[in-house]
Amino acid sequence: MAERRKRLEITWIGKEERLRVEPRILLEDAALSYQAAKPVTDHDLFDNRLIHGDNLLALKALEQEFAGKIKCIYIDPPFNTGKAFEHYDDGVEHSLWLDLMARRVELMRTLMADGGVLFVHLDQEEVHYMKVVLDEVFGRPQFLGQIAYERSGVSGIGQGGAFLVNTHEYILAYTKDRSRFSAVDLQGEGPLEPSAMRRYNRVLVSTGARSEVARFKAPSTGEPVVIYKHSGFDVQSISLRDLEKRKEEIDAEYARHFAAIFRLTSIQKENEFQNRIISHCKDGLFSADYLVSRGKREGERTTVYCMDGQAAVWLKDTAKLVDGRVVRTGKQSDFWAHADIPKANLANEGDVDFRRGKKPEFLIRRLLKLVTEPGDWVLDAFAGSGTTGAVAHKMGRRWIMVEMGDHCRTHVLPRLRSVIDGSDKGGVTAATGWRGGGGFRFFELAPSLLEKDRSGNSVVSKRYNHSNQRPGG
Repeated sequence: MAERRKRLEITWIGKEERLRVEPRILLEDAALSYQAAKPVTDHDLFDNRLIHGDNLLALKALEQEFAGKIKCIYIDPPFNTGKAFEHYDDGVEHSLWLDLMARRVELMRTLMADGGVLFVHLDQEEVHYMKVVLDEVFGRPQFLGQIAYERSGVSGIGQGGAFLVNTHEYILAYTKDRSRFSAVDLQGEGPLEPSAMRRYNRVLVSTGARSEVARFKAPSTGEPVVIYKHSGFDVQSISLRDLEKRKEEIDAEYARHFAAIFRLTSIQKENEFQNRIISHCKDGLFSADYLVSRGKREGERTTVYCMDGQAAVWLKDTAKLVDGRVVRTGKQSDFWAHADIPKANLANEGDVDFRRGKKPEFLIRRLLKLVTEPGDWVLDAFAGSGTTGAVAHKMGRRWIMVEMGDHCRTHVLPRLRSVIDGSDKGGVTAATGWRGGGGFRFFELAPSLLEKDRSGNSVVSKRYNHSNQRPGG
């Protein structure tokens, strides 16, 4: 009887043929390395790495210096759709694609910090197979989740699908050790939808004068709660008439009055404290001063507003201003809608043309915000047009990118130079407050260290000597 397998796994042609990856040397090309003319801040980052060469060999070369150090890896590999793109041959046979990916993620896992995260960006062609591969490499308990990324609306250009219109891509998230993982920022951002605008359309232009009308002791603190009635106040409404036609005008008005926009809501019957305040606030505008007894603002003195027997809820408590526009905030979900991630000018981001292969800078920013902090190392082994490095640089993260195509020089190099010079004004530049600075080092993957001697044995090539070796970068 054949030996029974002891685990579930996916198999493919060549899986059992373990490839020995030869360590290579990374040689810096000082002529292509780049730094800002002068420091912009006292925490500029200069030791970023851009590597030209095969990513399997490059990942192996990075082991000596970076094993266990990479906080976040994002890869956007060829999707294996059978279509030939301008910069990639994306029609690799299925088994070969799985083999290539499995060998690379094994090396990536070695480079990851214990609480680090790998994001793998794919479409429906291979995502489910890749999920099983990652389960084998990392272990199923290390699976953090799957993000459904809506790359375009259903009426977008170029949508296909023999059955349903295909608008989504997927991002698989794995950690190296779940017991050591902790998210950094789970706060999501999205546009202020018309439904929210219809609720939040009042503006407290002026509070006027106020006079005390009641006071009582708070049961939880014993401190006084003082209630005031306002006179001479000014509350106005933002008109949403012809919203679509006047959207820019209305958006600007929301941004201008952001801190003073509110809606009214009824207090739940079981909230005795708030209902006691509301009982004194039946007609007109009122406010109440008291000491907060619990929650994240415990111990702080606060002022709440009420109007016509209802409580005022402020837009600023669930939104923020980003680049002069109001965006809603809330805990991040695993569905990232097309409208939530700005991509209207995607074709021009970074001033490089990378059709159908470029990801929005705001998408990468959202991923990096989830799991990294300033100074953390970020790796992208399929650099493409260089989006990951550009965003990581603007966010104050250290980065490594690997790309074997000619566009490493024609696309990535000029894009990163413009980021460092501060001349790249697109993407997340305004949202991150980026002004330029820092630098990166450019490396070529050296030829093989080995050659055959007269007897056919593998020996270290004579071309290498101590003066030009730089193991691992």
